[in-house]
Amino acid sequence: MVTASKSPELVNFSAADKADVLLQIERLLSSPQFRNSRRYTDLLRYVVQETIEGRADILKERTLGVEVFGRSPGFDTSGDSIVRVAAAEVRKRIAQYYQEEGRERELRIELPNGSYVPHFRRPPERQSIPAMRKEPAAQLPAAPLVLAPELPVRFRVKPWVLAVGGLAVALAAVAGIRIAAQREADGDLLASVWKSPQGAILCIGVPKLTQNQSGANDQTASQLGKPTANNTLVPFADAMTLARLQVRLHDRGKVNRVQLARNTSFEDLRSGPAILIGALDNPWTMRLTSQMRFRFLGTDELEGEIVDTRGTHGEHWLVDFHAPYSDRSQDYAIVAITHDATLDQPLVIAAGVGPDGTAAAGEFLLNPGNRAMLAKMAPAMWGGKNVEVVLATQVIQGNSGPPRILAAEFW
Repeated sequence: MVTASKSPELVNFSAADKADVLLQIERLLSSPQFRNSRRYTDLLRYVVQETIEGRADILKERTLGVEVFGRSPGFDTSGDSIVRVAAAEVRKRIAQYYQEEGRERELRIELPNGSYVPHFRRPPERQSIPAMRKEPAAQLPAAPLVLAPELPVRFRVKPWVLAVGGLAVALAAVAGIRIAAQREADGDLLASVWKSPQGAILCIGVPKLTQNQSGANDQTASQLGKPTANNTLVPFADAMTLARLQVRLHDRGKVNRVQLARNTSFEDLRSGPAILIGALDNPWTMRLTSQMRFRFLGTDELEGEIVDTRGTHGEHWLVDFHAPYSDRSQDYAIVAITHDATLDQPLVIAAGVGPDGTAAAGEFLLNPGNRAMLAKMAPAMWGGKNVEVVLATQVIQGNSGPPRILAAEFW
């Protein structure tokens, strides 16, 4: 990492740098400037991902047209300006985001004019303000007395009535804010996490590094040769899911910590609400879903599937890991929200058979409207207690599409 005294810019990315960038890109993309535009979100996410993974050299107009906007490899860049127009709009929206009060303390993501390679700058260190000598308070002149015209008798209101009325309005406003906040919390799939007094633990799996499973790291995997069980590289989709969840937790002021699954103990998971990310590479997900209706089978090296243990037709949803990552067109996931009896803590699971399934699970989990949708599907007297959902997502060019519900269990 290269730093300057006034405007430190990230050039070589450490693991901590990447984590900070991922957190910031999720803040930016969840802002009003980006969250309703898939086109600009996809472009900014792609150029940031490629840059922090060391592939900034491929960020040319033609590459972006093909990879982000689905143009054919031979499309005419002079006649088709979709990339240039989208990049200009992205620059404008980034500027609008950072103009908001309080953003000056955040890591800055920029897309310079004439380039598609983003720059990242940490905020300058805040200068300490020297203590100021206390001066005696100045005596302010008395405010002039303002006389209001006297109302006719029929409109005169006694002062105590005004006081009581004002107090009632204030109490109603406070009550309204509390009710709105409670409704917002209750309408969130993470409501059980917010209600717990303990801090949350995010437990993420790490796969064995193989060429087919690694997704964006195919080249890295082939260079390393043999798969390694001690890998610390997390699939990009899983890392983005982690970043999105952390942004939501931070925005809510919820204390949280992140641990790799293989370094997480049973005691760790019992310390507060647990959020498990990933399935076949996360032994805690495999263990804690083993008694649920929908379960994972397989390994992260060969193939994986979700099976319905109570279905009448032997339903199962399979992903073949022998197929090259770029050829996969479908992935599946489980989202579960329960109060786990083994842990005696709220348990949230966002886990895909493959990385794109995990991305879809995170997207489903963080959409507040999905709780109301699940409530409509649930049986009477469910009351939002426990739910397990099987999701499917279409995968196009290594990106997951919107999650779709295939099956659900309530209890």
